[in-house]
Amino acid sequence: MRCGFWGCPVTEQSGRPLRLDVTAEGAMFAPHEQYRLLEVARAADQLGVDFIDVTEHVLMGLNALQAGQGWEWHHLEQPQPEALTTLAAMAGATERIKLLSAIVIAPLRPAGLLAKTAATLQAISHGRFVLGVTASWQKDEYDALGVPYEIRGQVLDDNIGACRALWAEAPASFHSPTVNFDGMFCSPRPAPGERIPVWFGGKFTPRQIRRIVTLGDGWMPYGGLGMSLAQKASAVARLREAFAAAGRDPATLDVCDGLHEVDGDVARSVHLRRFSAGPDQVRSTLEEVVRRFEPYRAQRA
Repeated sequence: MRCGFWGCPVTEQSGRPLRLDVTAEGAMFAPHEQYRLLEVARAADQLGVDFIDVTEHVLMGLNALQAGQGWEWHHLEQPQPEALTTLAAMAGATERIKLLSAIVIAPLRPAGLLAKTAATLQAISHGRFVLGVTASWQKDEYDALGVPYEIRGQVLDDNIGACRALWAEAPASFHSPTVNFDGMFCSPRPAPGERIPVWFGGKFTPRQIRRIVTLGDGWMPYGGLGMSLAQKASAVARLREAFAAAGRDPATLDVCDGLHEVDGDVARSVHLRRFSAGPDQVRSTLEEVVRRFEPYRAQRA
């Protein structure tokens, strides 16, 4: 389980509080003990953690071993429960904690199904859901699910655009290079004035800036992008400028970044799975992370 600060921890002071997000990884538990993820969610909820997130790969293929992502043979069978199903179960097991998909590989789902699933999760969680999405990297996964890997960025844009249309009104129509429909109804959907936040993960590119500004609400850089703190700060500043140019309030931009270990010490890192000796130590490690995070709650980012 990794943890991260939620907010804008890499930018100048803007008056927004830092918040704590923890990741509930299926790999923390044996395949027959995936129900224990709900125990982690309950504990995080009771301890005052702000967000809990879950990761995703729908399927893993052998080419992942040569993709340069650090995967090894034993990783291919580690438990990775479906993200939105898991978050729905967590919604029923918790009361106040926010539920984040970090991430859902949005192009792997038909746009209408993604819209309906996300809207349902938003409704049953009393508005606690944040849809984190990306196009991801594994070609095997795309091939097995019949989605063209080469145009995954376009499919991501189209799917989220279609979701926004289906969430906004009924009947809804949407036309794009990969998604087209007229006169469709999605119910439940957000109430007037309600918005399902969408956070995009992935490299910081002009296209990423456009999709965050036009379709999204936040950015999840995380460590895999290899960006320095200064580079992230510059990227967040550019996003805020783009928000302002588009007539959006820059203060509403959300940034969720991961924290990394320093010298193998949990005092300076918050990756619970690495620092838990086993599944039975997850709770105590979570408690220590929460305790060490408390002084940061007084800070603004």
